[in-house]
Amino acid sequence: MPTLDIHGKIAASQIAFYTLVAALTIALLQIARISEAALILAAELVQHPNLNLIIAALGIQAAALAPLLLSTIGFLGMAGQSTYSEISRVSLIFRLTGLVTLAGLALSIAGGVLGSQLSPSKRSTGLILRRASTGVFAAVYVVLFLAHFGCWTYHFQMRNYRLRLLGGATLALPFLGVRVAYAILAAWSASDLFGNLLSSNPNLAKFNSVNGQMVTYLVMSVVMEFVVAALYVLFSTVLSRRHSR
Repeated sequence: MPTLDIHGKIAASQIAFYTLVAALTIALLQIARISEAALILAAELVQHPNLNLIIAALGIQAAALAPLLLSTIGFLGMAGQSTYSEISRVSLIFRLTGLVTLAGLALSIAGGVLGSQLSPSKRSTGLILRRASTGVFAAVYVVLFLAHFGCWTYHFQMRNYRLRLLGGATLALPFLGVRVAYAILAAWSASDLFGNLLSSNPNLAKFNSVNGQMVTYLVMSVVMEFVVAALYVLFSTVLSRRHSR
């Protein structure tokens, strides 16, 4: 039976790593959104609304963008197996981008806690952190957007099923961009976590997820996430079916 040399072992470890990253981040997104929905339902169905449940739901709502970005990194890594993902510089960029995304996640969580009733004296700090986190997510999106161009330069070296996976990630890119844009606009739509102090600019205030226009929230946030997650799951089955044969 043939044995793997060092390159084959590295390739095998990369497949395992990026598959695990993609699967875990999609799972984290699912858990985050289910938790958020459950908290909102729990807060609204009780006779006396629990403010802590609402705070937790709003915090998850903002932070759940991170798993979506991490999923993109994972799928780009999977698509590039045996080509660009084996280049140490590219692998390093993916990992650093992942770390930056985690930093944005930490800022978002901290901003949600400090911007709530739990820390009334630090609401301005919470606001700064929430807005900073969206800036980090925007920067990560720009890096991933540019990375797609670099990934496509290797298309002539890629197997068809990996090329389709890259195509799926690229197809999801504009929808992910809309979701990131909404996160930025929502962060600047109000100066408090609950949307009580809306921006004086009515065009900006409508992007608040609590007291803004719900149609805007539904289309630019919820639907965009549905589309991105569905595309990732759909196109990743191409890779899984190919390896199951």
